[in-house]
Amino acid sequence: MIRNDILECFILGFGLEIPNNDRGRPTSITQLWLAVKEKCGDCKMEELLDALCNLGRENADLYKFVPLPGGLFQPVSFERARSTPKWKDFFMIGYFNVKVLPGGRLRFQKLYEQLQKEILPSSPPPPIRIGFTA
Repeated sequence: MIRNDILECFILGFGLEIPNNDRGRPTSITQLWLAVKEKCGDCKMEELLDALCNLGRENADLYKFVPLPGGLFQPVSFERARSTPKWKDFFMIGYFNVKVLPGGRLRFQKLYEQLQKEILPSSPPPPIRIGFTA
């Protein structure tokens, strides 16, 4: 399993842990980076940013809530920033949400099973809380 697959598996699992009323899990790049380093070992910020950028659109939606007048908020998808030169600012400034889509749940399961077979074949898998809603 390549490093990017490990990071993708972690990010999808991270997003699934807290469903947050179908809004996705809110996080900052620093919170996510520290969680990645704790679970996956040393990881450069550039690696994490690349993994976020390369998440399949069918697997996860990355977005922010932008304030509007009147105390309202509008969700803005990473897709608007993906092809711009300053795409990293989407993650580096403030908070963003990781919302795992149905395809991402399947992708996570496949990557997780592959990770268990290839990386940790002799140790029992750690329990992972996944916030599935019926």
